[in-house]
Amino acid sequence: MGKDSYALATGLFMAALIASIVIIIFWLGDVERQTQTYVAMTRDSVTGLKAGSIVYYRGIDVGKVSAVRFDTNDPSVIVVPMEVDDMVRLNRGVYATLELQGVTGLTQIALKDSGDNPEPLPSGGSPDTRIPIKPSFIDRLSVAGEDTVKETHELVLRLNQLLDKNNVQQMKQILINIEAATGRFSTLQTSADKALAQVPALTADARRALSEVNGLTDEFKQLSRQMRQELTALSKQSGDLMQTGASVGQQLLQTTMPRANILMLQMQATIHRFDRVATMLETDPQAFLLGAEPLSPAPGEPGFKASQ
Repeated sequence: MGKDSYALATGLFMAALIASIVIIIFWLGDVERQTQTYVAMTRDSVTGLKAGSIVYYRGIDVGKVSAVRFDTNDPSVIVVPMEVDDMVRLNRGVYATLELQGVTGLTQIALKDSGDNPEPLPSGGSPDTRIPIKPSFIDRLSVAGEDTVKETHELVLRLNQLLDKNNVQQMKQILINIEAATGRFSTLQTSADKALAQVPALTADARRALSEVNGLTDEFKQLSRQMRQELTALSKQSGDLMQTGASVGQQLLQTTMPRANILMLQMQATIHRFDRVATMLETDPQAFLLGAEPLSPAPGEPGFKASQ
């Protein structure tokens, strides 16, 4: 055996030894790493995610994806079993997002804790312990970008409809009307300025008129006070006059009227006597010289004789 054959054999031996050491290291690493299985699920796309993708929890490498497949019970659901370090404790508030791994196009899983439910999450593939995969910030941004593009496209279409030939002509007419209205407004503003310039003079006139009205009001108040005083005096005089009239009337009723009645009775008796004298002279004129014959006694008087 020559030197070349010996060197070749030595090289092959060293290569096999290094390969064996590397394989043993990886094997030992996998064996020593105690893991537990958690299952993530989603109904959206998991582009770039495959078995062996790294699983991060709060930024730390805690495991790998063991498979990516559809759920046998519900084909619309994608399940992603993950081997997570046994030292990691997850709770039911954990959710997963898909993140791109640099520029490789591969996707990795990032586990995050929302803090909504601190109850420990059991491992296993039970449906009630599956970890939901939510859209990442990039996915939400992408969706929002698509919505923005759609809204922008719709806005452009509406602008095109708004700026058609007829609408443009109407807008021109509106601008012409606005320009004319602006000119009228300037004229109106000039008139308003002139009117406002006369306001001080009108204000002075109004003040003078108000001052005169105040003077008239004072005079009216004074006149009203004088009339009230005169009415009071007149009312007092009327009361005195009425009292005097009442006393005079009462005096007439108590003294004058009885005397007048007596006088009237005396005058009536005198007239009656004159009437008897006149009657007597007419029937017996001699009685004026000889006197009147005595009268026959009346019933009840001495010498009265009833006629038969």
